[in-house]
Amino acid sequence: MDPFDVTSVQSDRYQASNTISGTAMNTLLKDVPMSINVITAEFLNDAVIGDIERVLDFNSSVTQIARAEVSNQIGMFSLRGFRNRNTLLDGVVGGDFIPRYLVDRIEVVKGPNTLYGQSDPGGLVNMISKRPRGKDQTDLTFRFGSFNTFGGDIDVSLAQVAPGVGLRVIGSYDASDGYRALSEDRKSYLGAAIVEWKATKTTRLRVLASTTTKSGNPSNRGVLPFEIIPTDLNGDGDTLDRVGGVPEATARYNTTFAPEDFTSQTRNSEFTQEGDYFQINAQQSVGSLLDLQYNFMRSEQVNDVAFREFNTFDAAGNVVALYQATNNYNVVDAHTLNALMRFETGPFRHSLIAGVRRTMSKGIGDTFNLRPGTPAERAVLDALAVNGRVFRHTLTKSQLLAGAEVWKDDAPTRNEIRSAGFRANQSGWNHGQTETFYVSDSFTVFNDRLRILAGLRSIELQGWSYQLNGSGGAKRITRDVSHQIGVNYAFNKSLVAFANQATSYNPNGFDVDTNDYFPAEESEAIEVGLKLDGFWGGRISGSVAWFAIDKINVVRSDYNPFTFRNTTEISDDRSEGLDVELFLNLAKGWQTTVSYTHLNARTVSSKTEAIGMRLEGAAPDRLTFYTTYSIDSGALKGVRFGGGAIRAWGPIQQFGTSDSRLIREDGYTQVNLFARYTRQLFGRPTTFGLNVSNLTDEFYIRARGNSNTPREFLGSIHTKF
Repeated sequence: MDPFDVTSVQSDRYQASNTISGTAMNTLLKDVPMSINVITAEFLNDAVIGDIERVLDFNSSVTQIARAEVSNQIGMFSLRGFRNRNTLLDGVVGGDFIPRYLVDRIEVVKGPNTLYGQSDPGGLVNMISKRPRGKDQTDLTFRFGSFNTFGGDIDVSLAQVAPGVGLRVIGSYDASDGYRALSEDRKSYLGAAIVEWKATKTTRLRVLASTTTKSGNPSNRGVLPFEIIPTDLNGDGDTLDRVGGVPEATARYNTTFAPEDFTSQTRNSEFTQEGDYFQINAQQSVGSLLDLQYNFMRSEQVNDVAFREFNTFDAAGNVVALYQATNNYNVVDAHTLNALMRFETGPFRHSLIAGVRRTMSKGIGDTFNLRPGTPAERAVLDALAVNGRVFRHTLTKSQLLAGAEVWKDDAPTRNEIRSAGFRANQSGWNHGQTETFYVSDSFTVFNDRLRILAGLRSIELQGWSYQLNGSGGAKRITRDVSHQIGVNYAFNKSLVAFANQATSYNPNGFDVDTNDYFPAEESEAIEVGLKLDGFWGGRISGSVAWFAIDKINVVRSDYNPFTFRNTTEISDDRSEGLDVELFLNLAKGWQTTVSYTHLNARTVSSKTEAIGMRLEGAAPDRLTFYTTYSIDSGALKGVRFGGGAIRAWGPIQQFGTSDSRLIREDGYTQVNLFARYTRQLFGRPTTFGLNVSNLTDEFYIRARGNSNTPREFLGSIHTKF
C-alpha cells in the first residue's frame, strides 16, 4: 500500500476505508483518533450540481460563510463554527478556486492537528487530486439542464505511454446563464495533465499541471440587499438605544421585499478568475523501514471583478449604489519533505512521520470605488455619463416593488472604474513565509488494540508588506509550538473508542488604532467518541463524537455600509456539540449516509459588544442524509436511483460582528434526487443520468445575502472507451 496516496484504495460507493489527511500517512479511518469524513468520487458524481462551493453541502458540520467572487484569499467554509483557513489541495494550501473536476475525493478533518501549519480548531478540508489510473480508459461526459446549462468533460488515462509512465489528461467546459434576472453568462474551462513515473520498484515521480479560467457576470457579488427597520430591541418604547451592539435606529435585516432573482448587476459588470496549479511529488522507499517524500506545489490565482452593488436600504426605503472594481493576485510556493519510519521498541510498533514544510506567499490587491454619495466621486460619474448613458445612482423600495428592471441600467465599465475611480487602499505587495517542523508518532501495543498518536509542531511565521510608495517592509516574526495527543482503543474489529486533544495558533493582523498587532489567536480542542467499522454484521460504519473547542483573541472585521469602514471586534469563542457520521448498508444494493451535528457555537467573552452572539454560519442543528439503490438483475438491471435532504435549524448567523447580528437565516430544508441508467450503447457502457436539486424549490440564504439556487434539473450522458 502506498503510504502517501489513498486514491488507489478502492471505495465502496460512498464509503471510504482509508484517509491521508489525519496523519499524512495512508491509514485506516478507524485507526485515526479524530472524526474524518471522506467524500468519495462516486458521491461527488451523484450528489453535486454546481461549483466547488456546493461540494460540502451534505456534511452537517460544514457551512458556507463567504460569497464567491469576492477574494481569492478568504476561506469559504466554517467547520464546527470556526472559519476555515485551511482549504488544501493534496495537503498544501490551495486557495478557494480549486476546480471541481480536478478533485478525486475530499477529506474533512474535524478538529486541529499538528501537520498543517496554521491549523484552525474546527478542522480542515483537504481535496485530493486525481491520479493516472492503472488501465487505459477514456471517459466522456455531457451535461445539460436548467438555466441554459451546458458542459462536458473528457478524461483520458493511459496506463503506459512509456515504460513505467502513466498519463491522465482532463478537460472540462461549463456554461450557464444562471437564474437571476440578468443572464450571468458564466463559463469555465479546465485543462489538466498528471504524469506518474515508476522509475524503479522503490522510486516514484508524479507531476501535475492544471489551469482554470472562469468568467461571467458576478451576480453573487450583487446579491440580495439588506434593509434598515428601526426596532425597539429592549422594549423601552423608543429606538434610541444600542442593544447588544445593534443601534436600534439602524437595525439591519435581510430584505423582506426584493425578488428572489434580484441582482444589482448590469451588462457592464464582469468577473474573471484564473487559477493555475503545478505540483511535483517524488517518493523513495529505503528498505522496509523508511519512506521519503518530497512535494512542491505552486498555486497562482487571479480574481478580477467589477460590479455595482445596492447594499442596504435605509429606513426611508432608499439605497445608494456602489461601483467597485477589485483585483487580487497571489502566488504560493510550498516545499514539503516527509520521512515515514516504521520500527519497534519493545512492545511498541511505531509509524513515525517527521517533516518540514516551507511556504512562501506573495500577493497584491487593489480596490477602486466610485460612490455617488461622495461629491468628488459623483462628479467623476457625471463626467462618464455622456452620449446618452444614464446611471442609476439610487434605488428606492417603491421602485423595486413597482418592477424596476435595474439589471437593464447602464454602468461604468471595469476599465472606467479602474482608470477614473478612487483607490480605497494604498497597499502594495505583501509577503509571507511559514516554516513548520512537525513530528507525529502513531504507535500501537496490545496486538494493535491500543493506538496512541502523539505530535508536536513548531511553526515560525514571517510577514511583511509594502505601500505603493515603497515604504514599509518591516518583518513581523511570530513563533509557536503546538501539540496533539490522541488515543484509540479497539474493543473488537468493529468498535473503537477514541479521544483527541490538540492546540493551535494563528497570529492576528495590525490594529490601526493602537499601532500594534492584535494578540494572537490560540485555541484548544478536545474530542471523544466511538468509531464503527462494519458494525452489526457489516451494516454500519462511521463515527459518533462529542467535542469542545475554545479559542481566544478572535478578531472579526466586517464592512459597514454606512461608515464605509470595517467594524472590528475581538472575542473569546467556544464551540461544543455532537457530531454523527454514519454509513449504512442495510440491504444489498442499498447504501445511505447520515450526518448530524448539534452545535452550540458562540462568543463567551468580548472586549466589545459581541458577547453571546452565535458564530457565523453555525446552525444549532443540521441533519443531512443521502441514499442510493442499485438494481443488478431483472428487467430494470442497470438502474440506480436515490437522493437526499438537508435540514438546518436556525437561527444561523450571517455576519461576524454584532452590528449585523440580526441578519440571519431562520432555517431551511432542501431535497435532491438523482437517477442513473446504464446500458451498452454501440458496444460501450453508457450511463444516462438525471439530477434534481432543490426539488421543493425552497428559498433560503446560503451566506451573507447570497441565496440558494432554485429548483434545477441536470441531465447527463457518460460513456467509457
